[in-house]
Amino acid sequence: MIEKFPVKITKMSGAGNTFAIIDGTTDSDYPNDWIEAEKLYKISRPDFAKKICDRALGISTDGLLIIENGSLGFDFNWDFYNSDGSFAEMCGNAARCAARFCAEQYKQKLKAIKFKTGAGLISAEVLQNNQIRVKMPKSKILDENITLSLKSGKIESFYSTNTGVPHLVKRVQDIAEAKGLREMARECRGHPKIGPSGSNVTFYSINQCGIDAISFERGVEDYTLACGTGAVAAAMVYRQNSIVAKDEVRVTMPGGVLDIQFTGSDFMPYMSGEALFIGDFQYNLEVIK
Repeated sequence: MIEKFPVKITKMSGAGNTFAIIDGTTDSDYPNDWIEAEKLYKISRPDFAKKICDRALGISTDGLLIIENGSLGFDFNWDFYNSDGSFAEMCGNAARCAARFCAEQYKQKLKAIKFKTGAGLISAEVLQNNQIRVKMPKSKILDENITLSLKSGKIESFYSTNTGVPHLVKRVQDIAEAKGLREMARECRGHPKIGPSGSNVTFYSINQCGIDAISFERGVEDYTLACGTGAVAAAMVYRQNSIVAKDEVRVTMPGGVLDIQFTGSDFMPYMSGEALFIGDFQYNLEVIK
């Protein structure tokens, strides 16, 4: 008889960026169930993430986030995977979803929640109207003109940034141009010059209220409706090139609006945006056999 080992999964959206979230703390049944499932099905977490995120056999999300007990002064640790099973150090939209999830699950609505991520400390605060404010990792522009030679013979130039994860950033006149740049983004994302881990690729254009932006995300291998680290990367490059320094930048992505604020002498970025519950699912692990 095949055991089902149903796992409760919550699907959430951060500006259209969707995530499967599992409560993996010792207060839940997940840790023991997962140990038994690993024995029975011999599946790793990366492979599990691919199944969970799958459009047919999963719940069709951009990533899987497992919330675990905090260590070393953190409220929670997290283990995050892209839809292709690759590990991701940081995801701003996932951080907002995780903050609201933990706030409601553990009634921590009145204080900042500290997460231990692959990019270090991420703290988040639940505001009104489902808005979450996240203190992002210290962000840097690494190279203002990195050039990549493509197979077509063309040479494309980008800003190289790191906002917890790497992003190549390029301005376009109209964000609609990005639709025709998908294959270029795909090639640049894994360009040998970038290194074995590759990079996300973010395009932005200027609008009356700030900027429009869209990110081609490694691990998803396509454009996503929103990308928090991409929004910060685009806002940082836009700010760098503005005649008047802008400490607040509104970034409109296909899935929604993200507000980026740069504070302090080191211009530490904060990101605000919505986080919404989509639904709860009982996922039977017999699917992964």
